Amino acid sequence: MKTGQMRDPAGSVSKYTEIIESHVKSERSMQGGRFKAPLETRLLYHFRDFEFSAKAVVYQYGAGRELADIRLEVLSRIALMHESSEFLIGYADHPQTYNPYPLDGTNRGALGFFAIALLVTESSEFLAQLRQLIQPDSKRRSYLLDILTKAFIPDFELAKNYKMDQFAAVWMIPVLRSLAMSGEERTQALAHHLNRWCQIMRPWGWKPDLDPVARGDNLFCDFAFELALAVCAYDLDDRSFSDNPYYPSDLVEYYRANVRHTRDAWRAEGVGSGVPVEAPPPSKKADLANSKRKAFARWVELVCDGDMDATEAVLETIGRPRKVEDINELMESLADSSQAIEADIKDDETTLLQAAQLAEQRALGDFDGPPGPPFGPARCSAGLLAFAHWLQPRGYRLVDLDNDDDAWHAVVVKTEYHAELLELSHSLIIRTRAPEAIYKD
Repeated sequence: MKTGQMRDPAGSVSKYTEIIESHVKSERSMQGGRFKAPLETRLLYHFRDFEFSAKAVVYQYGAGRELADIRLEVLSRIALMHESSEFLIGYADHPQTYNPYPLDGTNRGALGFFAIALLVTESSEFLAQLRQLIQPDSKRRSYLLDILTKAFIPDFELAKNYKMDQFAAVWMIPVLRSLAMSGEERTQALAHHLNRWCQIMRPWGWKPDLDPVARGDNLFCDFAFELALAVCAYDLDDRSFSDNPYYPSDLVEYYRANVRHTRDAWRAEGVGSGVPVEAPPPSKKADLANSKRKAFARWVELVCDGDMDATEAVLETIGRPRKVEDINELMESLADSSQAIEADIKDDETTLLQAAQLAEQRALGDFDGPPGPPFGPARCSAGLLAFAHWLQPRGYRLVDLDNDDDAWHAVVVKTEYHAELLELSHSLIIRTRAPEAIYKD
């Protein structure tokens, strides 16, 4: 594979060569089976074509392959995806098992492929082919990707209702709120989001000391493709952040030079999708001092810092138990709303990411835990102790929860309600521990 300069800031030629060769070998091993194997195997192979095709294009982009070559790869992959989609539609008894529409709006691998395909392919006929691969079920689509898609495909219909994917919300909501602004505020907000993008991407594999070769870290081949789509869709000035290594600026430049005034010449400057962008409203906050909630509901409200949506989501899942002797389900529900630290005892990346999210949601600033080494449990413990000390001058306390297992469980509460939370925990049989007694630096 011919490559230029690596686009992946932490990439290495040897690692990319290894990954891409492995994908090629796997695809070749499936090739004959797509036509001759038993039906169930053929369904699986056609379904896997989607992921292989998306990764092939995104990996080639990260490895530095020329955009003209990637464009040809996109065209051949679209044809392969169509073939597999039609097979799955025709033969799969359970399309929910083998979803025939790979562009579902929340998967970052699909997003990368979609963005590259939209921004490097000049033919308007291609848009019709790409459109046929977009998930028609609104439950599996996203408002952000749909609003951006409409800027390139004007008759693309938005769904009547969308449900925000909780896992993807962390990278979708900032872009939606930025696009709902106007003028310089819009680009400033996007620049701020890009500054935080790497931290946001930690659950997807980014880490400050990423080293896929020496330390054997998994390859992180992802870029802020959603920002590139937004910039191109709304003709935004990206000069203030175009030098960020995770911003695909060459895709934007290619689009402006080859696609914007040919395929997309119909779109007036700066209008984007042509419909107002509806940004998700900030979560409503309860007045903790005058709340009428009691017992378990009050406990949840306090650890959610009054976030009414998060509180209701947890209560809807858990109910209102009088006792909580096993906190696993409770902590998982809180973590789903980014309201707790809930991680395996060895998972330092998740532990510190969740701490940073708790700080951000409470508008306390950016928390960065110790970078390591050491890693694993030692880094988790040191990071949690540092987080506990970091919170105190900002008016919050970290409370460790003991579930007698191999995991970290912790919540954050305003200092003025710390004693109340401990009292409620005691009555609910939720065992609490002071961070200084448990964590070691």
